[in-house]
Amino acid sequence: MRYGIFSDVHSNLEAFEEAVSFYKKKGIDKFIFLGDIVGYGANPREVISLLREMKPISIAGNHDWAVIGKFDKNNFNSYAKEAIIWTQHRLSEEEKQFLHTFSLTYEDKDFICTHSSLIAPEDFSYILDIEDAYWNFQVLGKKICFIGHSHRQGVFSLRGGRVFFSQERRIQLNEADKYIINVGSVGQPRDRDNRLSICIYDEDKKIVTWERLEYNIKKSSDKILREGLPSILARRLYEGW
Repeated sequence: MRYGIFSDVHSNLEAFEEAVSFYKKKGIDKFIFLGDIVGYGANPREVISLLREMKPISIAGNHDWAVIGKFDKNNFNSYAKEAIIWTQHRLSEEEKQFLHTFSLTYEDKDFICTHSSLIAPEDFSYILDIEDAYWNFQVLGKKICFIGHSHRQGVFSLRGGRVFFSQERRIQLNEADKYIINVGSVGQPRDRDNRLSICIYDEDKKIVTWERLEYNIKKSSDKILREGLPSILARRLYEGW
């Protein structure tokens, strides 16, 4: 089984179309989306439509829940909150109902998926460092946890009681280790690399790979400015931060 696992599209149609185009060439058996299809960008309706065509397993992100009133908008900074309100006014009730179908977690035989943290996933806390990862490993009952949320591609591994971090683009999973794998962000990377990030998990070969792909940042950025959304949301697409 080959899984296409991706996260944090954030209404960036140009990045999402590039990601989908790449996946179509890779013989993916099942797609898993780790949350935040909306927020920040200028094409919420279009990315929802494209996501629905993929028929993935879909996990709820904090922006998805905020748009449908299940997570308090006051938890966000001012420009994120402005984008959430802007998005609320543009989605149809049917599209909002689609967001209601997203679950907080998804479990398979050897792995679990969530948007942020395994510890109270409805709070959408971050896993940013080794200490955060350590506490999440304490509640991880599977071999692997796939996450998004921070927009930073990377792997935390638990080996011999110690936690390690890596940003290698290809990892061979070891039988004795456990992993928390951040797939990065399609629509707004924040690791100083402005290329979109997606992940492929080959369950049979026990290999996880990331792809970083170029897309038309200018087109996506110009749309944000044209819609009157905060200019920082356009600028950070170029900066990868």
